[in-house]
Amino acid sequence: MSRRLTALLAGLLLATGVVADTARPYALEVIVFARSTPSQSIDEVFPSTAPPMLAEGLDFEFALEAELEGLLPLPSESYVLNNSANRLRRQLGADILFHRRWIHPLLPLSDTTPWFRLAGLGRDGVRLDGVVRWSIDRFIELDADLRVTRPNERFDLDGTPLNAVYVLQEFRKMASKDIHYLDHPAFGVIIAAEPLPEDFPLLQTDPELDATAPETETDAGPSTGTQAIDVSPPGSLP
Repeated sequence: MSRRLTALLAGLLLATGVVADTARPYALEVIVFARSTPSQSIDEVFPSTAPPMLAEGLDFEFALEAELEGLLPLPSESYVLNNSANRLRRQLGADILFHRRWIHPLLPLSDTTPWFRLAGLGRDGVRLDGVVRWSIDRFIELDADLRVTRPNERFDLDGTPLNAVYVLQEFRKMASKDIHYLDHPAFGVIIAAEPLPEDFPLLQTDPELDATAPETETDAGPSTGTQAIDVSPPGSLP
């Protein structure tokens, strides 16, 4: 974690009144990508409409812009998964439907834990829509209901083109500092979670921190030392 990022968080928590003993702050980064061609093994394809979504959700981009729920957007130059996004484009011809990094003070799961709605648009009308919510217990917890729609993917008996909707619903517990991968034959999700120091409220913003270069992922893999993720199609996995 760069010192500048830690200082940014300290200022955010002081401004929003979030305290260290109730919220555990993380820098979260998420990529949602669509494969260029869904795997032929898919058996969960829904025409036009899909099962009801788990929740309505607060628009994530609006929440980031307004810094709601203690969220703080981070600049693109701080992203640690840029190399992963580039490999997805080059090696798989994938569409990056969503890629964001932000600071998120995490709390234990409760009835008031907010859902956030994610959206994105790729080539040829491929569209992401879904909701996620983040919480923490012993591990970071992600509850996700994501759908990728491909227009005119299938045809009705009378030849009418139909959309195909691919659904990923998953609850995942994640260790921090690791890179996590949610897999689906039609799309995937890559998640990086970086904990912030326990003593962050005591830090003061230092003008010299502006000259500190952000940590970035290297071509050899994530900066945390975890192995690079294999994002090849499911049929080609060892």
